[in-house]
Amino acid sequence: MIAAMPTEITSSAPVPPLSAISARARVLAGLFALLVVALGLLVIAFAASARHAERQFARASLSEQQAAAVAQIAFLARRAGPASPAQAEALDAAARGYRDLIIAEATLEHGAGPPAQSAERRDAERLEQLARRAAGTPVIQDLATKIAAREAAEVVEARNALAAAGRRSLTIAGLLAVVALASALCGAWLLWRANRALEALVEVRTARIAAVDSSRRLFFAKASHELRTPVAGLRSAAEVALEQPDLPTSSLRETLAHVVAGAAFLSHRIDELLGLARAEDGQLQLADEPFDLHRAVADAVAEARRYAASVDVTIVMAAPDQPAVVRGDARWLRQALLAVMENGLKFSPEGTALSVALSLAPEQRATIVITDRGPGVMDADLPRIFDAYYQSDAGRSRGGSGLGLALARWVVEQHGGMITARNLEGGGCAIDISLPVEHRA
Repeated sequence: MIAAMPTEITSSAPVPPLSAISARARVLAGLFALLVVALGLLVIAFAASARHAERQFARASLSEQQAAAVAQIAFLARRAGPASPAQAEALDAAARGYRDLIIAEATLEHGAGPPAQSAERRDAERLEQLARRAAGTPVIQDLATKIAAREAAEVVEARNALAAAGRRSLTIAGLLAVVALASALCGAWLLWRANRALEALVEVRTARIAAVDSSRRLFFAKASHELRTPVAGLRSAAEVALEQPDLPTSSLRETLAHVVAGAAFLSHRIDELLGLARAEDGQLQLADEPFDLHRAVADAVAEARRYAASVDVTIVMAAPDQPAVVRGDARWLRQALLAVMENGLKFSPEGTALSVALSLAPEQRATIVITDRGPGVMDADLPRIFDAYYQSDAGRSRGGSGLGLALARWVVEQHGGMITARNLEGGGCAIDISLPVEHRA
């Protein structure tokens, strides 16, 4: 089980992901994608329209050249005759030129390859033949007039098609400009939104770093204060024993018992500090393995009894004979139980008992109840005793860092459990811990 210390321990705020944008931003992001697609399609359409307009321009130009060539042929046909070979030569050249223009137009329409046989092509070839044999006759004049009328119509048609292609290109260009502007505005808004989100992320992370740093300083300041008191007590007990060389053996043993209890308390606190020091960014790494809850509770009670003896309080444990398997970190759960027991011992009057009761419920859960005979907790303080660094007036007067119960709650919750506190009738406080059990051995 790998988990991070809670907000109460690390004082770190959750960092919102950069991708967590509003529904409005998501809609605009989708619209931006559609605009980009539309922009690409319009670019393709504009390119196709420009190419079509270019072909229409070339067609219109060929139509006008053909009309001019036919007009010249009609003019020469009226003046040419057998007696004017020069004019017949010019008529023949004009007819060949018209035929070449018809071939060029067919190539433009149908692409490269053999020119297609069409009415225009046949009329052009006939006109070329008549220009050689029947110059100046009414036949060639009638054919030239017919072709001229048709070419004039084609010129009008080509000009209209060219104008339509121009209007279509302008329309597409206008749409392209509008879509490009909309895409730019939408992209600019999304960029602004992303910058805002990034700024917010940086602010949150900065605040988190500052909070973690402040929390660490506060923790080590309080932990140092808490460690100073038992160290002073150990030193005082040792100095008193050394100053009395004839001290009875029983008194020396009592002094050593106090030293051992204080050393156990210091060892417990140092273990917590080392656990935090080894963790990255103030996060503890919990194991994920099955262990016997009965054994973990018994070990915690055995370790707490040495400290309890120094404050003249006994610890009474009640537990079923059968073990219960819990999945998680036995070491840190034992530390959590020790923190709760030490809190109870701190408020227990001399000569009283601290009760630790383990029971198994039918619904695969285990309950640990730790009860002291102290003055209890004020009703206003009861909901907050598991908050980090929170101490009631009575707690501050007895020393402590305000981290023990907060750490205990976090460890219990990481094991899928729950911890609560309640006052007892007649005095005292009970801490209830509920944990899920994998199976009973």
